[in-house]
Amino acid sequence: MRNRKSPWVLLLLILAGALIGGVAGGILAQSPSFAWVSLGGANGYRELIAFSKNPLFDTHVISLGFEFALRVNAGSLLGVILVIILYARM
Repeated sequence: MRNRKSPWVLLLLILAGALIGGVAGGILAQSPSFAWVSLGGANGYRELIAFSKNPLFDTHVISLGFEFALRVNAGSLLGVILVIILYARM
């Protein structure tokens, strides 16, 4: 029986590692001794990509918009790296 690794499992694990590492990094960035975790960004995160289209549709009753932002800190990067290493060893 062959052990085939699914790319979908890797993607889900990377997202989980980034989320858990990002939350831990955001909490640690509050402390003055761990300020380096924020990578110089505001609120513990550095914004890499941002796209906003607000309002996309507005009728004064219903307003619809779209926003996408990719924010990272050292914890989220560490979480992604750790998940990739663990997945490669499986």
